[in-house]
Amino acid sequence: MSPRILFVAVLCCGLLVSCGDKSGEKDPMSGAAVVALSGDADNFNPVVSSSATSGEIQGSIYPMMFDVYFDLQEGELKFDPGLVLRTERRNGGKDVVLHLRTDVRWQDGMLVTPEDIKFSYALYGDPEVASPRRNYVESMIFTDDKFDVDKSIEIIDDSTMVFHFAKQYPLQKFHLNLSPVPAHVYRNADRKTLRNNPANERPVGAGPFKLEEWVRQQQIELVRNPTCTLPRPSKLDRVIFRIISEPTTRLTELKKGTVDVMRPVYPDDVQDIQENNPDIRLETLPPRNYEYIGWMNIDIEAYHESGGKTIKPHPLFGDRRVRQALTYAINRKEIMEHELGPYGELAVTDFSPIFRWATKHDLIPYPYSPEKARQLLRSAGWSDTNGDGILDQGGKDFEFTLYYNIGNKRREYVATVVQKELKDVGIKVNLQSVEPVVLFDNINNKKYDAFIAGFQVKLAVDPSDRWGDVSNPFNTVGFQNERISELLKLGLHVPNIRDAGPFWKEVQSIIHQEQPCSFLYWVKEIVGVNRRLKSTNINILGVTDDMYEWEIGDPNSYMTY
Repeated sequence: MSPRILFVAVLCCGLLVSCGDKSGEKDPMSGAAVVALSGDADNFNPVVSSSATSGEIQGSIYPMMFDVYFDLQEGELKFDPGLVLRTERRNGGKDVVLHLRTDVRWQDGMLVTPEDIKFSYALYGDPEVASPRRNYVESMIFTDDKFDVDKSIEIIDDSTMVFHFAKQYPLQKFHLNLSPVPAHVYRNADRKTLRNNPANERPVGAGPFKLEEWVRQQQIELVRNPTCTLPRPSKLDRVIFRIISEPTTRLTELKKGTVDVMRPVYPDDVQDIQENNPDIRLETLPPRNYEYIGWMNIDIEAYHESGGKTIKPHPLFGDRRVRQALTYAINRKEIMEHELGPYGELAVTDFSPIFRWATKHDLIPYPYSPEKARQLLRSAGWSDTNGDGILDQGGKDFEFTLYYNIGNKRREYVATVVQKELKDVGIKVNLQSVEPVVLFDNINNKKYDAFIAGFQVKLAVDPSDRWGDVSNPFNTVGFQNERISELLKLGLHVPNIRDAGPFWKEVQSIIHQEQPCSFLYWVKEIVGVNRRLKSTNINILGVTDDMYEWEIGDPNSYMTY
């Protein structure tokens, strides 16, 4: 398995196999599977990548510290040996000793060493790098308010290292599961510009696959890594990820048999596939992804002009009464039923239902109430002073542009409904579709006032990336709250994972009240798979989980999948 814990946005994918040529020679794609993506990767360096596409592909390229799986009955992530053979705790649980394999090599032949792991954590924790996963080191040792990698990580020998934490807490293994990168490749890299380092396009990994070719906005080709020992080389020769932004085209390819896996299949297409495409099986995943409308909580002009130092309320969305009003003004239930039917669940906060022990079940979703929305907007000082049908305040109209990714028909529908329903309460919404990779980069860099996006939650409850530091890319709306900051510290430092439940439930109550964004629905994603693709393990961890086990076979034969 791969480290499936780095995902921020929703991924659509499928597999393609080409037709044989007329010469009678063996089809060069016969040992390949091709994954069609709705959008491109941003880069292939797990330290700085932030797209779901990158995360899903990187999991098959880089070595994993632990082999993870999710126990749906317990609602918890479980850890098996990977690069780390076993762990032991010392010093009251504050020190974690890692016993490592010594036979894992990077694809260029160099051994994967404890020095690589320590070097990688130095990058993850360096504020100049600005990794989206910087919060993973926050409970290690700091000196003068800076992550002290030498005090946090001690190398004993080639197979042993010790991570020192400030205290014992239940997410220690989760925070020890960051993919290492090869130190000999990035040793002299400029950390301030690591996100744009050319080596990110030519990753040197140690997993079952290696990157063969990347043609931006077209395709990403992985090939079998014959030297992999963690766990072993892939059974397939190649997996090709094709970038097809149009969902109708992806569905057509799936039905034709040129695409073997498509994610997501839209609910409207389920019946037709079941009746007319016997070579396609459909699988439904538990709700790990939600979609939302992001309202920027902070003044992004002041934020960027000050280099992130000036934090003040957004001129439109800075007042929580306004954000509440926006949620009341949108008929989220009707949108969900129209687009998802039985494959959707109305979202109250961003705590997934899969974490039953941590979810506050008594929170009531905001009902659709335009009148309540108008009352809240009036109380926040917005009124139509000139009678043009648009609310204004201090000479400024309540008008903004709502961005969403091109090719996503569900979000396009959401955008048109939002435009109409907010117009009914006096708000003018302009719509703008954007190429996915551009959209998500701009969202992560806080360049939009309002947008529609999706988020895939981690498989361990850790709200600190979403609702912690404003500068974190995953805190896409720039939300901050003093009480939540306190609760994050409390919940992340309890002895046992279940002890954090009360803190996480209070976080949800605050989020529900503050409405930093309008949560739409949880998506029970439908995945379409051509029956010729065998030994898949499509589950809550992702479509490409255990991709090294995939095989191509007779669609009419039986094999475990």
